[in-house]
Amino acid sequence: MTTTPADAHGANSGSVVPITAGLLIALAVQNAVPPFATDMYSPAFPQVTADLDTTAALVGMTLTTFFLGFGAGQLVGGPISDQRGRRGPMLVGGVICTLGGIACALAPNIWLLVATRLLQGIGGGVASVSARAVLIDVAKGDALARWMSVMVAIGGIAPMVAPVLGAGVLMVGDWRTVFWVLAGFGVVMLLSAFAFVPETLPPEQRHSGGLRQSVRGIVEVVRIRPYLGFMLTQALGMFAMLAYIAASSFVLQEMKGLTAMQFALFFGGNALLQVLLSLLNARMIGRFRPERLMLAGMVATAVAVAVLAVGVFGLGTPLLLTCVGFVMLVGAQAFITGNAGALAVRNALHLAGAASAVQGVATALAMGLGAPLASAGGGTSAVPMVLVMLFGVFASWICYLTLARPSLRAQGSTEGGPSEEPSPGGPS
Repeated sequence: MTTTPADAHGANSGSVVPITAGLLIALAVQNAVPPFATDMYSPAFPQVTADLDTTAALVGMTLTTFFLGFGAGQLVGGPISDQRGRRGPMLVGGVICTLGGIACALAPNIWLLVATRLLQGIGGGVASVSARAVLIDVAKGDALARWMSVMVAIGGIAPMVAPVLGAGVLMVGDWRTVFWVLAGFGVVMLLSAFAFVPETLPPEQRHSGGLRQSVRGIVEVVRIRPYLGFMLTQALGMFAMLAYIAASSFVLQEMKGLTAMQFALFFGGNALLQVLLSLLNARMIGRFRPERLMLAGMVATAVAVAVLAVGVFGLGTPLLLTCVGFVMLVGAQAFITGNAGALAVRNALHLAGAASAVQGVATALAMGLGAPLASAGGGTSAVPMVLVMLFGVFASWICYLTLARPSLRAQGSTEGGPSEEPSPGGPS
């Protein structure tokens, strides 16, 4: 990958850091915490349920607490990175995530597993939000959407590898071994950040103040209407996506009879599709505006959920139609995540850490709430999964049409719109 200098304009123009392959990979590793911590673990759900003598809903709760911790870590880590710089919080997050993985591996019951997943999530959240703020520091305009899509593609390797690796680990160990491997991934996070991520926020651009200033930054960010619209569009799209992550192992393994390895290969193949489509999305930015590509993904998501709804409610959840719906749903996210994220944060460049934190928290909350709801049917019903997906798609369209789209018109989107760099504060 060639080195591309950061744009010289934008909120953080004082930070000129080259975008290198090493930097992108290191940032992607920090953002790969959720897929590794969920996708690698998902093939073990039935085993955890049996070994800890618990229920499918409580096992789904381990996803919820992870994402709640992930959200809390971002809420704290984002504003701190605006005040203290990006690199330090990223390294601290890697340490906490590693310790959390070790604690999960040693948990003797479901309740301690739920609690230690919270710790693991906090560390991952601090590291992840700092990494996204680094990318916002060094890339602006359409370049931000392009590099975010590349990050999604690189990070997409995690869900491609994670379930296969998880199934492989389960063949030679048990679910606790999975968490020992995740603890090792925390060490990789720490080492990659130390080796490849420089400080990108100069001291003169840092915000002074403590907790009160952090709260003010978060309040200011959520009052920026276009930021709020695109942020919620992305988060609610992930709400629907999490239903697939949380419930597909039960639907495909217990209801349709796939083995753990067959499920892992299907899951990994879907992740590969998302990687390829994310790279395609990055190449298409410039020819098409990011919001157009995002809309294409939203339409495809709606079609995918309609296919799944027809299969579940009308045809008894046939395997082929269910797999087709899953493939369409995952592929569509390649055109939503990076574009919606970039369209949101470009309206709050002066508070990149806070903007990244709120975005991450909203996504984590949506995903955390979606997990136990979607997996409530266990291996007996796919209806809860489809209902979660339907709500996510409907709500994301509402947020786009009522918050994001009017702001695009106000900025003159037909004349270039979001491709032009907005003022740092953005319209509110």
